[in-house]
Amino acid sequence: MIGLIPKPTLFPPDSIRDNLDDLRGQLTTRIALLALVTAQLMLLFYDPPVSFPLNMLFYWAGLTGLCLLALALNSRRPIWARHVLAGGLTVALAVMMTLFPAAWLPFVGAILIFVTAVLVSGGEIVTAVMVGSTAVWLTNQGSRAYDLTGVLTVLALALAAAWLTARQLTTTLDWVWHMNQRAAELLETTRSQQAELRLANKSLKIVNDLRERTENELLLVHKQLREAQRLKEQFAANISHELRTPLAIILGFSEVMVLSPEVYGGENWPPKLMRDVYQIYRNSRHLLEMIDDILDLSRFEMVGFTLQKEPTALAPLLQETAAIVANLFESSPDISLRLEVPSDLPIVELDQTRVRQVVLNLLNNARRYTEMGAVTLRATTAVDEVIIQVEDTGPGIAPEQLAHIFTEFYQVDHSLSRQQGGVGLGLAICQRFVEAHDGRIWAESTPGVGSTFAFSLPLPHHRPPPKSYQTRPIEPLPQAIRPYLLAADPDPLVISLLQRHLTDFEIIPIANPAEMAAQVSAYHPLAAIYNLPPGEAISPEWVTGLTIPIIACSLPSQAWMANTVGALACLTKPINFERLRAEMAQCGPVQRVLVVDDNPGVCQLVERGLAAIQAEMMVQVAYDGRAALNAMQQDRPDLVILDLIMPQMDGLAVLAAMRSDAALADVPVILLTATNYIEDRLAQVGSQIRISQTVPWPPGDTLRCLDGILRSLKPVIPDA
Repeated sequence: MIGLIPKPTLFPPDSIRDNLDDLRGQLTTRIALLALVTAQLMLLFYDPPVSFPLNMLFYWAGLTGLCLLALALNSRRPIWARHVLAGGLTVALAVMMTLFPAAWLPFVGAILIFVTAVLVSGGEIVTAVMVGSTAVWLTNQGSRAYDLTGVLTVLALALAAAWLTARQLTTTLDWVWHMNQRAAELLETTRSQQAELRLANKSLKIVNDLRERTENELLLVHKQLREAQRLKEQFAANISHELRTPLAIILGFSEVMVLSPEVYGGENWPPKLMRDVYQIYRNSRHLLEMIDDILDLSRFEMVGFTLQKEPTALAPLLQETAAIVANLFESSPDISLRLEVPSDLPIVELDQTRVRQVVLNLLNNARRYTEMGAVTLRATTAVDEVIIQVEDTGPGIAPEQLAHIFTEFYQVDHSLSRQQGGVGLGLAICQRFVEAHDGRIWAESTPGVGSTFAFSLPLPHHRPPPKSYQTRPIEPLPQAIRPYLLAADPDPLVISLLQRHLTDFEIIPIANPAEMAAQVSAYHPLAAIYNLPPGEAISPEWVTGLTIPIIACSLPSQAWMANTVGALACLTKPINFERLRAEMAQCGPVQRVLVVDDNPGVCQLVERGLAAIQAEMMVQVAYDGRAALNAMQQDRPDLVILDLIMPQMDGLAVLAAMRSDAALADVPVILLTATNYIEDRLAQVGSQIRISQTVPWPPGDTLRCLDGILRSLKPVIPDA
């Protein structure tokens, strides 16, 4: 709040003349009282020749009345009072000169001139003229013997002095009035500037506080980004050892089974077995391609990569690359591959393997998203670079998504019903390769018409200085003895989530409240974690007799997913058939099962698993949502195993249609999902975390707990 500025001590401009009037009013009162007292003294000390002269009585009465009248008028009519008093005293002096023969009376007019000059502007002239005229008249009549030269000289000097004094007083007052007005204006300006200065200081303080907080938040974000980078590098390194080796073994055996079955003795394998093995082989290859993308991307940031540049003719390289993917276009008569590559393209220094991989990635993406039309590979030469373009006639990309398509793990289509897979790394890898060649990559698109992805390679005489791709090695994680935590949740995914993220602790799952006390005695855990939906409280049977800290929190759970959409259960791919058997047992006898999934391999896998559970079970398959609804309406199943991610009509839409149909509303549904829908749902409804302790904590323990919680919080920044 801006401080109040004290009022100025100078008079405001409009009060200067009022103060002058007040001064004249006070002087009027004092002169009237002085004249009144003088009249009384004259009557008291006058020694007349007769006992009671009438002229003296009349004079006393007139002077007394004049003074009383001036006093009476001064409170209500101050201007009249001044004029009455100035004029009355002048007349009284003239009358006194005619009544009394004292030679000094005309000289009293000099004093009266100063008095009237102050009371009334110009009053000194009237007084001087009247007193001087009376003295001359009385002298010429012979009734008085005044020294006219002396009287007139004194009156003239008094008049001049009074006029100069009154004039100087008026000038001084006028100057004071103007100076006071100027001072008031300057003071008002100063007050306004001071208020603005205080407001500016306050704004600067707020801005400075925001700057400091922003800097702290930026430092925190920078630290978190560096930690995320470290975890990503470590994740990629672990994948290289943990996933690539066993996946290569699976892929190798399945490839031999599919391509060379004679290695196994030339026996005729059943068609169902061959289809299953082929699905293993095909999906293993797809998984290996995604892992290769992740490894390639992480390898750039961990240990760098080296470009083997050599002078290369672009036209043969592009034609060779197009020939590699030609078979992708031969399988569909509605899509063609066009080449617009002139034979006179310049020689460019490049890494053939990396550039070929960029072109292959762009051509594969164009083929994947184009259902009809053509994909064109075009190359043109500019002033200082060669531009290579891949143009398609696919659905196009929205303008707001173009700025993000080169971001790692970004998906143009995030919906559950998206038809194309991938993890969003191909374009990010292409960008790294192109930038390593000191080029640039970009995309242009018109929704409904198609997209064009282009990248440039600089010509040798326009090549910028080389870049360095050096990063630090990954440091091994320290090993330590981990304390125990009890986790009360029947969902194995929640237990797995805790084990993956709380790596400093050993997670002990508890499914039955009766086991809690025994496990506390056996492991002496730090705390017990209860996973609850937002807003729900812990059941008393779970916490009776516990003396350890109890943490209630909300983590994504399959049970919540099922309860939210009205399904029997929710299973995550890959399917755990033991759990599927347990969930099916809750439905009672199951004879007819409908499996709904757009992936034929998943349908075959579920079909084989159900046959292992119950050989006489009838299994029907549907590859999209609408076909599943038609199949259910024709032949009502006892159980539906429904995938969430399907093109055109996803699993949630199918489930909603079933619940709106009276004939299908009570059919049990088990959901299959491989997405983070549960996490998204939890983000929509909110979350919770509560910590309680039945045994009182010392203040130090409470403060340490608060310190740990507060250190894990992140600053929240609102949307502009």
